[in-house]
Amino acid sequence: MAQRKKKVPEAPVKGSGDALFLELMMQMLAFFILLTSMAVIVDEKRLAALGSLAGTFSALSKGANLSKGSGPSVPSRSVTKTASTPKRTAKALTELAKELGVEDSLYVLPLTKNEVRVRMNESILFAPGSTTLPAQADELIRRLAVLLKRPEVNQVVIQGHTDNTPARGKFRDNWQLSAARAMSVFRRFVDLGMPSGRMVVQGMGATHPIRDELGVVDGPKSRRVELVIRFRPVTDEISDIKGVHGAPVQRPATAAGN
Repeated sequence: MAQRKKKVPEAPVKGSGDALFLELMMQMLAFFILLTSMAVIVDEKRLAALGSLAGTFSALSKGANLSKGSGPSVPSRSVTKTASTPKRTAKALTELAKELGVEDSLYVLPLTKNEVRVRMNESILFAPGSTTLPAQADELIRRLAVLLKRPEVNQVVIQGHTDNTPARGKFRDNWQLSAARAMSVFRRFVDLGMPSGRMVVQGMGATHPIRDELGVVDGPKSRRVELVIRFRPVTDEISDIKGVHGAPVQRPATAAGN
């Protein structure tokens, strides 16, 4: 009787496990780089992460990247530093004040890294004791709204201020008067398309008066509205704010909230 031959199991292909492990690790690395590029909020870091991913898994030539350098590249936007945005905004505001002839009543105060403070005297916004914006103030408010609607603006604090003269008429005190004036500016900005969630209204009363060199309260300058404009990191250049209906050309590094 013929004896059956035992079937010898086939030996596994040498190195197949190593190749599978290497492929799995490369896919995990690609996934990690993709998550990192989506998580960062600064374009410069995002482009660096995407460039690393492209250099590993794409057919781009050696040395190519997504931002700059030799070889083929994917078009990208240059990152504008946050600190430069307030400087350009302050310059634009100063030019706007000169153009409208209100440079003696609209001041851009010393800058911080992330904000600009604009001081507007009562004389260009309200009649004494009034909270209604006159027609002659509309052009100024419109031009300011063009700037404030831009995506690089993170928040606008509208502060109403008075001097220490007691409020009269329908207002119980200077707190109510200052808050009502700030609300008038707020409502006009909303009418012009400014997202209401981007603004904060504060009535300051007479608690922050403007004093002259001798320390005496300057009543006309103390009666004012101030805008504290705070920024987020952006890309591209700030375009001209002179046009009322001009659309912004830059895009924020993070989505602009309402």
